[in-house]
Amino acid sequence: MTVPSEEAMLDSIRSLGGGISPSGLVVAGLGFFLTRFTVTLAVSDGPVAFVFGGVLPLMLGLGLSAFGVALAVGEFERAFVRTVTLWCLAGTGAMFVLVLVTLVGNGGMGPLSAGGSRTYLSNFLIGGGVGGALTGVYAGRSNRQRHELEQQAARLDLVNRILRDRVLNALTVIRGRVELAESRDGISTAAVLSVIDDRSAGVQQVVENMKHITHGGADLSLDAVPVVPCVESGLDAVREAHPSADYDLQADVPPDLRVQGNTMLDSLVAHLVENAVVYNDSDTPHVEVVVTAAEDTVTISVSDDGPGLPERQLDLLDRGEIGSYEDRSTGFGLDLVRLLVRSYGGQTAATVTDGGTTVTLTLPRVSVEEGVVRATSDEVLELSPRRLGLAVGASLVAAVVMGVPMQALSGGVPVIGALYGVQNPLVGWVTHGFHSVVFGLVYAALVRTVPDHFSDRRRYYGVALGWSVTLWLVAAGIVMPVWLSLVGIEASLPNLTATALLSHLLWGGSLAALYRYGCRVWPP
Repeated sequence: MTVPSEEAMLDSIRSLGGGISPSGLVVAGLGFFLTRFTVTLAVSDGPVAFVFGGVLPLMLGLGLSAFGVALAVGEFERAFVRTVTLWCLAGTGAMFVLVLVTLVGNGGMGPLSAGGSRTYLSNFLIGGGVGGALTGVYAGRSNRQRHELEQQAARLDLVNRILRDRVLNALTVIRGRVELAESRDGISTAAVLSVIDDRSAGVQQVVENMKHITHGGADLSLDAVPVVPCVESGLDAVREAHPSADYDLQADVPPDLRVQGNTMLDSLVAHLVENAVVYNDSDTPHVEVVVTAAEDTVTISVSDDGPGLPERQLDLLDRGEIGSYEDRSTGFGLDLVRLLVRSYGGQTAATVTDGGTTVTLTLPRVSVEEGVVRATSDEVLELSPRRLGLAVGASLVAAVVMGVPMQALSGGVPVIGALYGVQNPLVGWVTHGFHSVVFGLVYAALVRTVPDHFSDRRRYYGVALGWSVTLWLVAAGIVMPVWLSLVGIEASLPNLTATALLSHLLWGGSLAALYRYGCRVWPP
């Protein structure tokens, strides 16, 4: 088996860092810190008290930490992750203040000098953090649903405006031409039919656009679309309607360059170019369209020398806030542009300077190999909830596959519990499972960043091999002995044994096999 090249692995690590949500790591760090604090203080308790006062908070705290890692690499909106993080911090802080107020009310801080009381304090803090995180999940979902409802209402208002301003006006013109032709014999039938055909085509285009507006650009059929012909088609359509403007197209890109999109791409370019011409006060508006290509993306920039987009339309392109019915300054063309670009997996941006406005569309670059569309961009992790669940389940099974021979050969599982203050089998297995879940989530994220031109076998098993060896060298060989020495347990440094290497390879191989099988049977 050939593993991905060193350069590919480095690119995967860079993509992993760029796709992680930092707020999720705050939740992970908080859960880990509170758990470490709890177990350390609970060392002196009896077995029964430790199970209920130490192991249960241990599992809750480690679960909170693993949840934070899932937030960091999962398919969650950054705003949602920030909301969960803020509520988690607020829950922990509120519980801490509540405990302090209770202690002060009972006569001072003296009770905290007892180990058991400090254990209860740390347990309360974990409870506050978990409760805050759950509240944050509910609040984040509520905020997202409220925003979606507001945007749906705005889209309905937009549809109402389009129907009134575009469709009714077109029908009025058509009816007027027909009446004029009926009342005057001198009117050319060809001229009337030409106007009717033109207006009817406009109505047809508006109706076609309605499905994208009302559904927010979702559920579109995407394909590999050639960029340059679409841009030229959109530019030609505007040039024919507005011949007095000055148009400049710069497309120094490969002729077969393609992006992820559909047949509406030329309409997007036409909307932007037409806006640049219509809202320009000069006698000869100048519009420059530039197409550039990077390794993973294609950028289409439309620049003009006009007065600049209003603030409301800048908000629309940058943040996706759809204008209400009363806001006549926001044209439906920009709404359609943003919605479709988002559905393509791209981004919109706009900059306004003294020289004019530049609207930029950044679209995923794709290639066509044997009739299959393959995205070349691997910058975004966005592990779906299903893949997160598969990673967690596969990691727990892999923890057993690794732990059983490790315990049989070296009795090393209880030593893992010593990292958290207690060297016993129960704590060892719990913490071992936690480590496996966290490292398994990172493995799933690394797999997501490997370019698609690698085969499935190389992607899943190659990353697992490299990640397992890395964990053996760094986590088991260096971090663990240093950590053990800090808690008073002697360990050789580095601690690189054949048994540990075999255990890590078993973990990586079983994780890769299970995760690959799950992704093939239950695709996201």
